[in-house]
Amino acid sequence: MLNKIFGRKKKGLANPEDGKDLSIEDLITLERYEEALEELKQRARLYPKDLHSHLKIAEVYVSLKNVTRALDSYIFVADSMADDGFFDKAIALLSKAAKLAPGDDQLPKRINRYRSMKKLEHRRSYAIEGLMMNSSTQVSSAANSALEIEMMWNKIAKSHLVAQLDGEQLKKLFSVMILKRLKAGQVLVEVGGNLPLIHLIVEGVIEAGASVNGKYFGLRTFSTGDLIGDSALLEHSVWPATYKIVEDAKVFTLDRNGMQTTMSGHPDPRAFISVLRQQHNDRDVLASLQKLQRS
Repeated sequence: MLNKIFGRKKKGLANPEDGKDLSIEDLITLERYEEALEELKQRARLYPKDLHSHLKIAEVYVSLKNVTRALDSYIFVADSMADDGFFDKAIALLSKAAKLAPGDDQLPKRINRYRSMKKLEHRRSYAIEGLMMNSSTQVSSAANSALEIEMMWNKIAKSHLVAQLDGEQLKKLFSVMILKRLKAGQVLVEVGGNLPLIHLIVEGVIEAGASVNGKYFGLRTFSTGDLIGDSALLEHSVWPATYKIVEDAKVFTLDRNGMQTTMSGHPDPRAFISVLRQQHNDRDVLASLQKLQRS
């Protein structure tokens, strides 16, 4: 089988040293590494996704004591594995490769990145499940709904909310938040409004602004991943400014009922509330407004 994959079929060589009909494995066994390397490179060019050949290339470079090239090949294979979702295999491979260059911090950083990607993929599966359960995310067909949900996830995947909540928490949260589609020019909430809602911006731009001495000031803009309204929902405060849609937007809205559902059975409610408050966007808007009023 190995001969079929890596080289020509052997025909019972009388003298394998003559180089005829040798498989790649034969060449490696005979320590004819340069020839084996050329054969492997040729195969890798023909079949770029043949990771087994790239691994063999790395091993041959190790035998040739070319650590730099060996690491390049190991990284290529590990990245390909990670791209396909095989994070544990990628981590194990680079952990092995790291022993070749113990003073190089490149591989540990890459391993940590794979671990982060693995955690994100874990969160993704739970978040997608929650979004699929949410009636507000369903559109004209199941296929279109799945596509839109995937696109929304890609936008919010880097938000602090996703980074700090585990999979089960995200599933519960995204199953109860209400998706709203808003057009540019719409007002999300007026200054002084007492709507107890938190909004997670999926896409678009929302501006917080207010009038001071008869003149309108834009205080701050918010976009993908930003949370606004934490003070309104968690502290029963009025909204410090008028929030207007600048670019067509999609937002997930969490109301009191959704909050109660999300908090039910939560192992650490205070930590969850802390995540919702972490950005302090409402507080920052209020501080900017007060600074204008004093000037």
